[in-house]
Amino acid sequence: MLDTTQAPAVPPAVELRGVGKRYPGVVALEDVSLAVQPGTVHALVGENGAGKSTLIKIVGGAVGWDEGTVLVDGVEQSSLTPRSAAAAGIAVIHQETQVA
Repeated sequence: MLDTTQAPAVPPAVELRGVGKRYPGVVALEDVSLAVQPGTVHALVGENGAGKSTLIKIVGGAVGWDEGTVLVDGVEQSSLTPRSAAAAGIAVIHQETQVA
């Protein structure tokens, strides 16, 4: 029998499954999985060179990923751009601003 007392599951706002990014001679990210539910706040913490900035650049559409799957609101993305990420409600707030 179908249980109608529970609300339907909401897909993560952003989900990464096995995401990897490589640069010549460097593995920046390997097999990263993350699910961010709508209305939640997350922090990325790690040593220098751990891949935090690369991960944020992928989610924000600044760089592409080489392997794995990225979903936004449950829909698989073949690529993201800063414009398409912003249109999907993804905002990146950088820790340090650059002064030109």
